[in-house]
Formats: sequence, C-alpha cells, structure tokens
Amino acid sequence: MEAEFDELKSQNSFDIKALAFRALNYWYLFVITLGIAFTVTYFYNKQLERIYRIESLISIKEEQNPFFSSSMNLTFNWGGASDKVETIKTILKSRAHNENVVRMLQSYIHYKKDGYYRLEDIHTDAPFVVSLDENIPQLFNTPIKIVFSDAQNFTASVEFMEDEIYRGINYKLNKVSSFSPKNPTFSGDYVMNQEVETPYFKFSLTPRRDTNIKIGQPYYVYLTSLNDEISKYRSIGVNLKVQGASMLVLSLTGPNRAILADYLNMTTEILKQKQLEEKNQFATNTLQFIDEMISGVEDSLRKDEQKLKEYKQDNKVFNPSLKGEEVFSKLNQYSIEKNGYLLKLQYYKLLEDYLKNSTDFRSLPAPASSGIDDPNIVNNVSKIVSLSIQRAKLGETVKNDIFFKEIDQDIEATKRVLLENVKTARASTNIDIENVESRTARANAEFRKLPEEEQQLFNIERSYKLSEASYTLLLEKKNEAGIVKAANVSDVKVIDSAKDLGQGSILPNTRKNYSIALFLGLLLPLGFVFLVTVLDNNINTPEDIKKLSNIPILGIVSRSRTGSNLAVFESPKSSVAESFRGIRSSLQYMYKNLDKDKSKTVMVTSSVSGEGKTFCSINVASVFSLTGKKTILVGLDLRKPKIFGDFGIDNDTGVVNYLIGQKELDEVIQSTKYDNLDVVTSGPIPPNPSELLISQKLDELITELKKRYEYIILDTPPLGLVSDALDLINHVDATIYMVRQDYSKKAMLNIINDKYKKGEVKNISFVFNDYRQKAKYGYGYGYGYGYGYGYGSYGNGYHENEKQSLLSRLKRTFKRK
Repeated sequence: MEAEFDELKSQNSFDIKALAFRALNYWYLFVITLGIAFTVTYFYNKQLERIYRIESLISIKEEQNPFFSSSMNLTFNWGGASDKVETIKTILKSRAHNENVVRMLQSYIHYKKDGYYRLEDIHTDAPFVVSLDENIPQLFNTPIKIVFSDAQNFTASVEFMEDEIYRGINYKLNKVSSFSPKNPTFSGDYVMNQEVETPYFKFSLTPRRDTNIKIGQPYYVYLTSLNDEISKYRSIGVNLKVQGASMLVLSLTGPNRAILADYLNMTTEILKQKQLEEKNQFATNTLQFIDEMISGVEDSLRKDEQKLKEYKQDNKVFNPSLKGEEVFSKLNQYSIEKNGYLLKLQYYKLLEDYLKNSTDFRSLPAPASSGIDDPNIVNNVSKIVSLSIQRAKLGETVKNDIFFKEIDQDIEATKRVLLENVKTARASTNIDIENVESRTARANAEFRKLPEEEQQLFNIERSYKLSEASYTLLLEKKNEAGIVKAANVSDVKVIDSAKDLGQGSILPNTRKNYSIALFLGLLLPLGFVFLVTVLDNNINTPEDIKKLSNIPILGIVSRSRTGSNLAVFESPKSSVAESFRGIRSSLQYMYKNLDKDKSKTVMVTSSVSGEGKTFCSINVASVFSLTGKKTILVGLDLRKPKIFGDFGIDNDTGVVNYLIGQKELDEVIQSTKYDNLDVVTSGPIPPNPSELLISQKLDELITELKKRYEYIILDTPPLGLVSDALDLINHVDATIYMVRQDYSKKAMLNIINDKYKKGEVKNISFVFNDYRQKAKYGYGYGYGYGYGYGYGSYGNGYHENEKQSLLSRLKRTFKRK
C-alpha cells in the first residue's frame, strides 16, 4: 500500500493537457489580448518612420592604358592594386571625402512638409530651392516655416521656445555660435528670388522646375549642422560583392530614397574624379617639368636662329666644303649626344635633391621626360610616387600611426635603393660623356683645319641645330605625356548606379513586430491560465482524484437540473438518475462476495459540508428502493440534519430520541410516499452528538435495522470536520466518499488517504459529484468507475429531454438528410 502511495506522489505532476483544455475555456481572453496586441502593433508600426535601403555597385580596377606600347617612352606604372580596394573603402568612409560630398549636395538643407506623425522630408518635391549665404551663421535644428500666399510671395516664420538657447552655423567655416531670440515668434513676408535677411538666417528662394506651389500649404526649411551630416553619411556601407573580388556594394539607409540615391551617386562621382586626378598627377608633374625645360630651350633657339641669320647676311655665306660638311655633321651629332647625357645628369641632380631634402615625392616627374630608360630608376620612381600618394590618402582618412609607420618604412627603403640607382646611373652617364668628349676633341682637331669663316658659320649653325634638336625632343616628350594623360581613366567604374525604384522599407520590421504581438497576445492569457491552473486547489476532474489518491472512483454524478434532492424519483430518465443506477450496480458488484440474504450497510460521508453527501444518500437509497429492496435512509448527521425536508416529513423525532432512550425504533422510523423506502431522521440537535454516535444504542439501532431492511444508507457527518464518521466505519459494508467538482479542495483528501494507507478504512470509494464536462478540463467520463465495471457514457443511458439550442437542432436536421 505504501509503495502505491509513493508511486502516486511521483505521478502528481503538472498536467499539460489539462492546461490546454483550460486555455480553450478562456478563449475570449486570447481573442481580447490578441486583438489589443495587433491593434497596438498596427498603430505602432504606422507611427514609426519608414527606413529604406538604397545600393549602388562599383568596380575597382587599374585600367591598362591603350596607348601604352613599346614604342612609347613615357609610361607611368602605378604598381599593383592589392590594397586598392581597401584604400577605396577607407576613403569612402573618411570625413574628408564625405565632407566634399555633403558640401557638393548641400545635404544640410532639408525640405519638409507636415506628415501624419512627423515632418516628412520631400527633397526634390519641394517647389523651391534654398540658396544659403554660407558666410554668416544660419539657424539650424529648428524648422523655418514657409507658407506661400501666391506663386511669388511667401511668409517665413520661426517659433522659439522661451529661455532656450539656439545655435547658428557658418557653413563656410564650419563654426557654430549661440544666441537667444528676443521674441518667441519671428515672422516676415518675402518675395521669390529676393534675399531673405533676418537676424537668424539669410537665404533666397528660387522656383524649382516642374513643380507647383500649393498656396497655403506649410513647407519647412530645416538646416542641420555640417558635422552631423558628415557623421551620418560616414556610416555608409561599403562591402565586397564577392569575397576576393574588386567589386564594392555601397549602401545607405534613411527615410528618403531619393536623398540616399543622390548621395550614393555623388559620392561615387567625386571618388571617380579624385582617383583620376591622382592618377594624372604623375603625368601632370612631367608635363610641368617639360614645359619649364622647353621655356629655357626656346630662348636659346631664338637667339641662335637670330645669330645665324645675321651672320649669313653680314658675311654673304658661301656653300661649305664637303670636308666641312662632314666634320660639322660629326660635331653636331656629338653635341646632341652630350646634351642628352647632360639632361640625364640634370634629372639625377633634381631627383637626388628631392630624395634628400623632401618627404613628399608626389611631384617627381617621370624619368622618361629626360630620356632615362633605366628600368631600376623608372620602376623605383614610380613606386615612391605611388607610396607618397597613398600616404597622402591615409592622412585624409585614418589617424592610426601604425599605418603611417608601415608606409614610411616602405618609402624610406625605396628612397635608399633609388639613391643607389642614381649614384650608379650618374657614374655610367659621366663615362658616356667622357667618351663623347673624346670623339668631339678629335672632330674639333679636324674642324680647326677649316677656313676661319667656315668655322664660325659651323659653330653658329651647330649651336642652332643643337637647340633645335633639344626643342624637338622636348616637344615629342610633351606630346607623349599629353597622350598618356588624356588616355587615363579612373580606376572606379560604376556598374549599377543608385536609383529610387520605390524599394520597400527595411524598418520598421512589421513582420517581426506582429510576431512579437502574436507571442505576447498568446503568452499573457496563457500565463494567466497557467497561474489559474497552478493556484487552483480545487478538484476539477476525475483525473485529479486519480492523481491524488489510490482510492477507486465508484461513479460520477452530473449536475442535477432539478431543484430537489429527489432526482431519481422526480427525473427518472435524467442523466443524474442514470448516474445513481451506475453507482447501484457498482455497489452490488462490491457486495457479490457477501451473503446474498445479508443486509448491506452503506455509509455516505465527505470532507466538508456542501459536497453533496445528503443528495447522494437520498438518491442511493432511492435507486435501491426502486429495485424492490427494502431500504432505509438514516440521518446520522446530528449537527446539521437535512433529509426530512425533501420527503415532506418532520424532524421532531429521530435517531437522537432513540439513542437517548426517549423513543422506540418503531416510533422513529417514518414511511415515505415511495415504496420500499423508509427514513429515520436525525431528530433534535443534541449537545453531545459524538458521544451518542459511539454509544451502545447506535450498535443496537444498526443491528435491529439489519434485521428489518435489505439496504441501510447512513447519511453521516463530514469526515474532514468531525471524527464522528470514523466511528461509524466499523458498522458499514461500504463507504461512499463524496468529492464535488470545483468545490472540494485537493488537500481535503489527505485525511482519508492517510486512513486508507494505514488500512483503517476498507471498501471505500469516491463519488465525483456535480460534474460538468467543460472544455477547460478536457476529459469526458461516464458512470463506470470502480472495480472494472461500468455502464458507458451518458449518451447510452436514460436521460431527460433537455432543451436543445438552435445550433444543435440545425445539426440534427442536416444529419438526418
């Protein structure tokens, strides 16, 4: 027995199924909370500002110039593009770059109109354009209201809060100042295309094309600080389209798609221009260097040409000899060669001074401009220029010393290598010059043998030819550099520009918000139902009894619809009457081992008053009497007598009178109008009911009744309130313990469970009373509980004709069809 109770405790766990059915019983709470949750979420979503995402796609690639070929001397090698993408990503997020874009677009000027919940940005839908005077402070972070009275005239007004400090910004200097308005409201009338000058702002309005001014509708000009706008757009998303590729996806989020698209397109355009300018810088530096050299050669060429012309006029030039022509040709060739070497030395000197005295090498001209084709010098000059440009970019974008340290180390290493290259090249060039001078000396020896006039002519003409050759060479180099510069294209290419295509908003996340609403709308009532279930100490279903006790259930009695306790007699076809017939059968099954001719005694008790003890006693006695068995109902609840009223008899004499010896048995037995059913009422309420119920007279009473009746039904006091019923257990063959749905407490069964566990009570069974099959419990039961015997569900027995609802009648009608 003890093992069974231990197993019972382990089974006494939370019933999920019962919780689910109880939740169904509170369906209206779920409807209400879900309705409220979805309604609140709907208006919450409506009042939130819509946020959109706009994207553009660009590629980063170093284009190969189509004019670069082996026949061209000027080539500008920018090195590899391994860090190009990362550099571009850094530039796009840099303050300097975004400040350029913000100033170009004047993104700090916002055009707004009244919305349902807030001022809405209308951007290019505004019918006017604001032209700011950026040299004076302009009121910002405060809306300036514009209302047109006609197409040309408008009113500008501002409402100030008292005791508030307002700020103005000089956009040119990016300088903020504070002021306190003298009046809480400012208003003035102005005309289109004329300057609006006030103590707080200064601008003019011009009509925007293809837009119509709505007379009387308020528009708003809202200025923001330059720093705020720059900070906002520095959050631009810059991500690789595919990992390892050189394509970038640029993205911005905000409340106005057109503004976002304009900004993305402008940031790309400025980036393209900047990249092209930097790419052309090497060529520009070379062209500037060549122009300076051409300027000096032009002067020499003009002087030599004039000198040659004057000499021929003054000396009546004759045709030179063949020998003279030959010598002149050699000297001229040697002079051109030497001049080329001297040009190289000049470049080496310039390069060496740059390397030793400068830290910025972006202005170095190309070595090819001086006829230098040494691959070591050409490549290292290109590398150091590229590194210098990269360092300048970092200075605009990052403030981390680690990046500068790394690139400075690269520049320093390249500079050392380049100085060694220059030293070697200069030594080689000096040897070349010595070789040319040696050949020139031999030619000069032959030249001096010529007539003096011919020597003078050849000297003047050689100087002219040398200047002309230098000038022609420099012009060729300039043309080459111009071609290279013209052929340069930006490393940034737009694949997909940003466009306002009516993209859907990304925020608020309405699906997520409605999901949260659904979750809360279900959680709150479910939590309530859970608390109700957890805190519910009532016995609600037969399953509750089975979890709480190992005492079997004899039967289940549904709620009586009659106003009387005589349910079996007054409504013999009702479900209640059928319930008691089932209990009668179960009791007879319990008595099968007893002597058939022996009288049977049944005691009916409960935990507390109100659980249907008297109701059950009367109807159990009634069903036995209907079988023709002589039955007597004895009222032993001496403290609270009840049974007399239902049978229409008095309670003047009863058990008490017999127990105290005032009356004989025949005097206290009262007949009823129902065959085979007699009643002994409790009688007057005694001062000592407990003593009377344990007296010898009670034993005599029961013994005498067993001689006269086949079934004796004892209506006893509640076991949970007094101990009287425990004293009667030894006199009975079976005990019915009443449990009422939604009334009896779970803890009330502890007393009878303890008695049952100790073996102090036998043949005891529960009757579950006042049962209503509700959705909140989720269980359907018939009458057949106890000892494996039963009659099935209500629908199979006799029952009263209950009034059916319209829905039930319609279902029956369609079922018949």
